[in-house]
Amino acid sequence: MKLTRQELLNNPERAVTLIGMSGAGKTYLSCRLEKWGWRNYSCDYEIGSKYLKKELDAFANAQELSAENISVLHEYLGKLGNPVRGGYDLDIFQKRQKAYYDAEVKALLEMGNVMDRGRGSFVHDSTGSLCEIEDEEVLHDIGQRTLFVYLKTDKESEQIVLQRALDYPKPLFFPKAFLLQNIDEYLIEEGLESVNQMEPDGFLRWVFLRLFEARKPKYQRLADLYGVTIPASAFADLSSSEEFVDIIANHLDDAGQVAVSL
Repeated sequence: MKLTRQELLNNPERAVTLIGMSGAGKTYLSCRLEKWGWRNYSCDYEIGSKYLKKELDAFANAQELSAENISVLHEYLGKLGNPVRGGYDLDIFQKRQKAYYDAEVKALLEMGNVMDRGRGSFVHDSTGSLCEIEDEEVLHDIGQRTLFVYLKTDKESEQIVLQRALDYPKPLFFPKAFLLQNIDEYLIEEGLESVNQMEPDGFLRWVFLRLFEARKPKYQRLADLYGVTIPASAFADLSSSEEFVDIIANHLDDAGQVAVSL
């Protein structure tokens, strides 16, 4: 929702959706806010604990799933490439990608009901793939109920995120057309004949920068439609819920946001 600075400050029950790339600080901030009394809707946790629970129960560490630890969900998504090196073939990989996407949509649709069942300030710790949701109605509904706050990384922070992705490549969600196009380009560049010849971590390292750049304008579009863009670094060393709200309020004021309906 579009808000003015004063509207945000005057409302005792704030509702915020944090958006941005993995590593921007969404989960860190959400968990901090939860400790300060906010209700935390971790979309990845909801996906894993409800909508993909049966699938994740097959993994040994499924019980470790939490808002701060979604490693079992990454394990389920898996990496594309040579099965001998721990990769999935394209068919299995795409089926799990679709299952994750469908589960994310369900979690997003349920979020409104969760908001209605409780009181107090609410933070939606969105997935990094929120910007890939194709159903504009789903995004619009969230945008009408919460203020989107895009945690935009600066050049220095981007390098940290990118280096982390190179050092510890982790499974990600890819839009189908993006995935297939980049598979073709990777195979040509590496002189490979099939997906099963790809080194899983090698492909993830290669494709991450492309995905990172492709998502930037998508996050920005959502922020422009439903909220505000704030440097992720502005929330470093956050000491209180009030400080969090003040930072957002100051950026709303600076941006000259125009209020719509609450």
